[in-house]
Parts: sequence; structure tokens; C-alpha cells
Amino acid sequence: MIQITLSNGLRRFMPARWLVAIVVLFVLMAGFVRHSAGLGIAGLIRDLNGLSPFYAADAPWITGIMFLHMFTGAVLTLQAPLQLVGAIRRRSRRFHRWNGRAMIIFGLFTGFGGIVYATLRGTTGGLFMDISSTSYGILIFIAAVQTYRLARAKKWKQHERWGWRLSVLVISSWLYRMHYVIWDRLTGGWGVTPDMTGPFDRFQAWGYFLGYLLLLEIYFIYAQSRKKRGLARG
Repeated sequence: MIQITLSNGLRRFMPARWLVAIVVLFVLMAGFVRHSAGLGIAGLIRDLNGLSPFYAADAPWITGIMFLHMFTGAVLTLQAPLQLVGAIRRRSRRFHRWNGRAMIIFGLFTGFGGIVYATLRGTTGGLFMDISSTSYGILIFIAAVQTYRLARAKKWKQHERWGWRLSVLVISSWLYRMHYVIWDRLTGGWGVTPDMTGPFDRFQAWGYFLGYLLLLEIYFIYAQSRKKRGLARG
């Protein structure tokens, strides 16, 4: 009886735990989201010549794509955590579907925008970062397409995994900034240069998204292995 009561108590606590986690995450993301969304909107409706390095008066359409990329990326950062919460997915399937569809659309815009800007205008870190930024955009684009395609095909397990990959890639953009904040606190900014060609900059160019994707794939393998061991015991 005690065990049953304890289990019921833990189940009732689970939604509250997820709610606290989401609130804390949103608080941490607030500065990044506010900056990206605000700059994105400003770049789409105002002349930011001399105010933003991303604004190029001689290339209005590329500039527009880049600032749209910033805005959609900010929205995605808020959407992604909500797609990963099992309680929300189970209790509000309609919200999960519509939030997911919006994520697909914004993911396509965000990935495409990053690819176009890195390819045609270049990044601060030069060719090394141009390639990594383009690769990041391509992965977001692929993940968005795969998540939608597999949902349409009703291949729910594969759909779920690609949804996780898309969400991790989206959140990685915020984590990229967080890495610099934490690194600066720990080392005073060792390996970081204004032109973003320092050792830490080089690591960041790829590590901020490939590192988390690798951890996610390891988790998938671990979860599958654990499931097989459970079936074998049964």
C-alpha cells in the first residue's frame, strides 16, 4: 500500500517537475529570444545600415532572409522544448500537432536562411565557419523535412526521433551563446578572438550542434539497448 501511494504521488509530481523545468529554461532563454526576435523584426522593417553587421543595403533580399532567419530561429527556440515534453504530447495532441507544423515551417525558413547568408555573404569566422554554418542550416532543413515526412507516413518512432533531432538542433543555437558566456566566466575568454578564428571559436563552430547530436544518438542507442534487455528478461 505504501509503495502504491508513493508511486501515485510521484506520478502526480511529474507534470509539476516538467513545468518547473520549462519555466526555468524559458527564463534562461529569454535574453537570447528577445534579442534575436527584436533584431530580426527591426531588420525587416527598418534601415539598420551601420547599426547591424548583418544589414547590407546593397543586398536587400539576402538581408531580409537573414533577419527572417533570426526571427524564426527565436520562435523555434521557444517551440522546441514544448514538443519534447511527454505530458504535453499525451494530453494535448492537437497542440503538439499544430506546434509541430509551425516548427516545420519555421525550421525550413531558418535552415534556408542560414544556408543562403553563409554561402553568399559569409560569416565572421571565414571559410571554416561558413562551412559549419552551412552544414548546420542543412541539418535543420533535413530534420524539418524528415520530421514532417515521417509523420505523414505515420512512422511514429522515426518521426519522434527526427523531431528530437530538430529540437536539439534548434536549441543548439541558444546553447552556442551560452557556451561563450560560461567559457568567459571560467577562462576569461581564452581562445576567443574578434574575428572568431581562435581555438575555442574553431571548436564552437562545429561542437555546438554536432556535440549535442552525438549525445542524442548515444541516448537513442542506450534506450534501444535497454528496451531489448527488458524484452529478453520478459
